[in-house]
Amino acid sequence: MARTTTLHGKRVRPKLSSGQKEERRARQMKLASDIASARGAYAQEARDIAQTHGRSLKWTRVQLLMGQNLRDRRRINSWNAFIRAKLREVNAGRDRGDRVKLTQFVAQNKDDLLVAYKNLTPAQQEAYNAEVQVARDTKVVIARSNPKAVSHTVSAAFANMDREWTALCAQTGLEGFYIAVRGTVEDLSEPKVFFTQKAENFVRTVLDIEPRRLALRLESWVVSGLDMPNTTKYQHPLNKLISECRALIQEELDYLLTKKKVSTNVKMNYTNYERQIVERYGVMLTGWPFSGAVRNPSKIGGRAEVEKLLDALNSETCKWVRLTDEELRARVIHNKERQARGETVYQPRRTHTIKASTTHVRTSSVCSATSADSNSD
Repeated sequence: MARTTTLHGKRVRPKLSSGQKEERRARQMKLASDIASARGAYAQEARDIAQTHGRSLKWTRVQLLMGQNLRDRRRINSWNAFIRAKLREVNAGRDRGDRVKLTQFVAQNKDDLLVAYKNLTPAQQEAYNAEVQVARDTKVVIARSNPKAVSHTVSAAFANMDREWTALCAQTGLEGFYIAVRGTVEDLSEPKVFFTQKAENFVRTVLDIEPRRLALRLESWVVSGLDMPNTTKYQHPLNKLISECRALIQEELDYLLTKKKVSTNVKMNYTNYERQIVERYGVMLTGWPFSGAVRNPSKIGGRAEVEKLLDALNSETCKWVRLTDEELRARVIHNKERQARGETVYQPRRTHTIKASTTHVRTSSVCSATSADSNSD
């Protein structure tokens, strides 16, 4: 039935005829009748299940999610509230070890308590109930250190959540799922999952994984600590990072020397860097991220220093440059002045010691010489 609008933008419905009104009323009655029939069939099914399995109708309705009031805690009982107040009066002023136990108190004073409870007015019962409610609201929940107790608490909470989710989905037609896993290895709670039928089909078809396996993967990812932010930028071992730094330095040196038409294969010399690299080939490594001279990456420090050098090499803040003739002459003069002041700029060459060669006389030669002497005699 189309809607129309007036000049002022107000929506109005066209006037219905008597036949259209009867048709609309018939559709509404048919919908209400179908919903009532479904509810009746559902209620009859609950009665049949309760009778077959010997359960109460109320219990069966709760299991079939027909109960409308799913509470996190039990409703306050007036008798329990009354007993609690009387026991607190008896134990007033007593030390912890001398207090009367609840079972002992009820057994000794059962008749008097029943008479006193029957004489309570509704207002007095409500007062006791309100006192218990206030105690519940103001109670401080203490964190449990017992893993089994925590596991039982979690299981009970999620059992209630499963009923509430199932009831909500049945009443509103919602589809979805949730997965909850333990956060540490010390927890004993199993993965808690809830999937509606369409959500379960989605996980199996689109994600190509079983719902339970998805929960186990999430648990292993959380427990292993992979969800924590990674403070290490590079995942390789330290020796691999050092090798990578050396390789980058050598590759850039080879590239620059090739542009200078140096045909020989020059290996990076960290020990005599100034003499064998800078002064000999007229190139230098600028942007060295540490104080002091250029050193072997294995001797600059720990992992943090090596990663810092690797970042500088990758970002080219530390790179090889070609020196002009004037820059090279100034560099040589500066190095010699530093060496004269006592700084170790040029490492001395290793002295090669020539070992005296020892002559090994063969046994056969000695034997032949001895035989020759004997023959001559």
